[in-house]
Amino acid sequence: MKLIDNLKLAVKRFKNKVTKKNPKAVFFYPHENCRLDGYDILNGESDNVLCLFNDMVRDERFNDYQFYVLYYQDERLQSYKDYCKDFHPERIRFVRFRDHKGTRLAISRCYTVFTDSDYTRIQYRAPNQRIICLNYFGGLIKNEFHRWDNHGGYEKMLKEQEEMHRLYDYHLSISDISSKFIALDNCHFYSNFLSLGFPRNDILFKDHSDLRQQIEELVGFKFKHLITYVPTHRDYENSVREFFDASKATTRSIWGHVTPEELESLEKTLAETETLIIAKVHPIQDAQTSVISKEASKHVLFYKDLAKSIKTSLNPLLCISDSIITDYTTTVYDFLYLDRPIIYYFYDIEQYRATRGFFIEPIESVCAGHMTYDMSGLQNAIREISGGKDPEKQKRQFLRQLFIKDIDANATQRIKDFFFPSNK
Repeated sequence: MKLIDNLKLAVKRFKNKVTKKNPKAVFFYPHENCRLDGYDILNGESDNVLCLFNDMVRDERFNDYQFYVLYYQDERLQSYKDYCKDFHPERIRFVRFRDHKGTRLAISRCYTVFTDSDYTRIQYRAPNQRIICLNYFGGLIKNEFHRWDNHGGYEKMLKEQEEMHRLYDYHLSISDISSKFIALDNCHFYSNFLSLGFPRNDILFKDHSDLRQQIEELVGFKFKHLITYVPTHRDYENSVREFFDASKATTRSIWGHVTPEELESLEKTLAETETLIIAKVHPIQDAQTSVISKEASKHVLFYKDLAKSIKTSLNPLLCISDSIITDYTTTVYDFLYLDRPIIYYFYDIEQYRATRGFFIEPIESVCAGHMTYDMSGLQNAIREISGGKDPEKQKRQFLRQLFIKDIDANATQRIKDFFFPSNK
């Protein structure tokens, strides 16, 4: 079976290699999580590939280019075509996810391919085209080494590095130091990194005040403080993950295993501080586990419920948030652009350390915000922030300058200038 698969792959590589590449053809491959979060070209301000596409399709300098866009929601195809009617639609082709033959044929015509994640493995890529990973992360909290420790160790890491060097010509990041950490943690060659920034973070510099007004209308009351809560997934709770532990994967709140009294106390704190929390559960946790319960709360709005009424995504929400509550997610490095207070909520830090782990220990050394480990600490942090206190501002600003090379809204322009210099 393996021999047959290798022969099929060799044929695909050969066909791709001999297919003439159009130097002005670009393939856009958004992150697979888009199908879980509902992101697409109509609502793609939190996906780097979709942000880049939406910019380039409006840029008259690319009117003579051919664009291919992978899409995940079949029922929205006509709306995508309608959306593109004003942007020379004859040059835009939509490629259905899981249409493997159609995807391969489209990619084989393109000189340039943009992906949002290095999990996208175009095994049949040809040497006469360039594959660019825009990346969806920029931090150094999660530890990826567990993948290699449990699946072949150092030799496996070297093979992965060689494979990634073959599959990708470039990886983007937000700074040189971030590039070095990501390269080491994910088995990439540091020399393949460019610190051009992420298109999705250009969104943080736009005016989204209308979104805040829409949210107030949706919840039916005005709030002084808006906090976005972005917890990541837990491997020990996910049955398809290697560190799954059924004894720990019991139904819990988004805040962990807390009591009804603690939830009631949190609700009281939010009411007193006139705070609304929007909780965006990680799409993997949301889709692949049945662990998280959903408690009724006037002052905690789940992102899924928000998205049913208002077209938005994570980065516009970050833009209008006065603060975020985070745990081990790299979203915190997006929020650093805004230089606003951060709350870390590490309610299961020892369980997470024992499974996924951290790239840097002690983790607190790269956390610039309130450190909380239980509901009492979380509420105290919310009270302090609502009262105007920002005790970790100096450390946050130091890490902000350390990890972000260009704090501006020009990442997309830098990417276009680098990869398409003749179109400046």
